[in-house]
Amino acid sequence: MGEYSALVCADSLKFNDALFLLFERGKSMQEAVPVGKGSMIAVLGSKIEAIKNLIKELKTKGVCEIANDNAEGQIIISGDIESINALQIILKENKKKFIPLNVSAPFHCSLMSPAATIMKEKIELTNFKKPNISVVCNVTSKPQNNPEDIKKLLVEQICSTVRWRESIINMSNENVTNFIEIGPGKVLSGMVKRTLKNINCFSINSIDDMKKTVDESKK
Repeated sequence: MGEYSALVCADSLKFNDALFLLFERGKSMQEAVPVGKGSMIAVLGSKIEAIKNLIKELKTKGVCEIANDNAEGQIIISGDIESINALQIILKENKKKFIPLNVSAPFHCSLMSPAATIMKEKIELTNFKKPNISVVCNVTSKPQNNPEDIKKLLVEQICSTVRWRESIINMSNENVTNFIEIGPGKVLSGMVKRTLKNINCFSINSIDDMKKTVDESKK
């Protein structure tokens, strides 16, 4: 949802169109896999390459894929329940910490392909303009400003890994030093701080927080 919000802020997508697409996206993703057939877990304290290697050990005919690369030591896995259960056994054998997630569907994996097919048509029928600032895409972890590429990547996003850690690192490499999280909680700020050092993180949960952040940024 954050990528859609960013596209609205960058004047690439109209607010009403974003609401429509997000509603349809949520509905199609929920209906893509029957309830109880999918699962997701968070793996903690491990590097992504190590988890990729453990997934390869499964040799499963089902689906077990990295859904989110959130931060150093926080990786989300998504897939069918049998494959995820099998991975949990391997994680235990390798003394890897994990937490089952209470989710309604296995998001950001190939099981979401029916939703991607539905959303491809709806996204293609929606008008996207060139954003007035580049928007970092979840799929590539790099800035995008071509409307047709943005449409294509929003479809791919449904089944692809959210490359949050790489996105933050790439932004830092482009000399971004101020990160502002708008919304309840400080989860994203925490993930940024775990990934990068010597940066400024601001969390905005209220109008007062917004005023304080503006004042701080002027110093």
